[in-house]
Amino acid sequence: MITSYNTTFKQHPIQPRESFKPDQTKLNSGDPLSDKTTFRSDYIKHPLEKPYVHAHDAYKKPQGEIDTMTSYHRDYTEKQAKPAQMIKHDGQRNLPAKFEGEPTYKNDFRKWPLEKVQQKPREGWVPSNQPFEGQSTFTRDFRKYNEAPRAPLKPSQATHMSDAPFDGNTGYRDDYIKHPFQQREQREKEKFKPSNVPFDGMTTFGRDFTKKQAGRTETCKPDHQAYQSDAPLDDMTTFKNDYRKWNGERPYVHQPDVYQKPEGEIDLNTTSKLQFKAHPTQRVAMVKPGDGRVMFPGEFSGLTNYKSDFKPWEMTREAPKPREGWVPNNVPFEGCPTYKSHYTKHSMMPVKSMKPDASAMQSGPFEDATMYRTEFVKKQADICPAAILDTKASTLCYVETDTKGCKFYKPCSETITPLRRISSASIPKVPASVLA
Repeated sequence: MITSYNTTFKQHPIQPRESFKPDQTKLNSGDPLSDKTTFRSDYIKHPLEKPYVHAHDAYKKPQGEIDTMTSYHRDYTEKQAKPAQMIKHDGQRNLPAKFEGEPTYKNDFRKWPLEKVQQKPREGWVPSNQPFEGQSTFTRDFRKYNEAPRAPLKPSQATHMSDAPFDGNTGYRDDYIKHPFQQREQREKEKFKPSNVPFDGMTTFGRDFTKKQAGRTETCKPDHQAYQSDAPLDDMTTFKNDYRKWNGERPYVHQPDVYQKPEGEIDLNTTSKLQFKAHPTQRVAMVKPGDGRVMFPGEFSGLTNYKSDFKPWEMTREAPKPREGWVPNNVPFEGCPTYKSHYTKHSMMPVKSMKPDASAMQSGPFEDATMYRTEFVKKQADICPAAILDTKASTLCYVETDTKGCKFYKPCSETITPLRRISSASIPKVPASVLA
């Protein structure tokens, strides 16, 4: 049961730590409560003096009378002038030449007689007398024909046996003739000559890196022995060393002075009472004018500068001057103006619409023969033989599989001798990839 923890950390008697929490008992003092504050101690009452009041000068009425003459009365005096003459403009100027009411638009863009386009008579639709066959263009154009199946282009895979001996002549043997080789020139080898200097087995490594005499490097690994000490355990920590218990003193409490009533009586006179005293006032007299009108002696003169300057003048309306050479007509008016007599109403047919008729133009039976229908004729698609291998529909039978994994097939219609085994070398092999 001996461990490094038990040998290093031994149990020592430890006293319980005392609490640093202050006592919650009330701090009572036997001194009486004082009403002395910092305001009362700092702001002492001083005697007040009456403020200086400036005395205004008494009003004195100026001597003499007021001059009511202004610069407007002096500069803008009344003057006598004649009334302004009326300026009447002349009437519209009439040219002596006769007005021609033909603008350039009428001269350039004249109305030309147009010939009426006769409408082509619409031909009546005549139904066909032939009975309906119930056959569409698709069934008429694409008809099914009984044709024999196309012969396959695949070559026959039957075994071709020949009685002639095998001729091993190839193009390589016929074209590339064997020629005799010429003898190659050989160079004489130099004989080995040993060195006269004795062999020195010293290398650069052995010469540069020589063996040095040095002591063995001590290990830095600490000793595994347990640290033991006979000294008692010191329970002093940084917390106990820094935060020690000090003898606390009670905080200083300022004792205010006892209130003492000042001697004497309070002076209730203020600056407002001393400066603004009540004075006897008189009632203000009414400035309202009296009810009676003041009658001035003499007659009333109603003449003003407006009446004197702007007087009514006698004016006669100027009669229109007759135009030279114009003689009024003595015939009484019949009630028909020139507008109605010249521009009479004519009966007119409504303009016919030039919009083409929505009916289809039929010029015979519809010809639906297109290049697609004539060029792209429906053909019979043959089934790929590689897709139906190893099925009942296939005409090829499995023969063997080579080392590369290619399967070889042979037509089932050909006769195969059961007693004779045909080697795979004599059968023309067609891989399945070629069939696909």
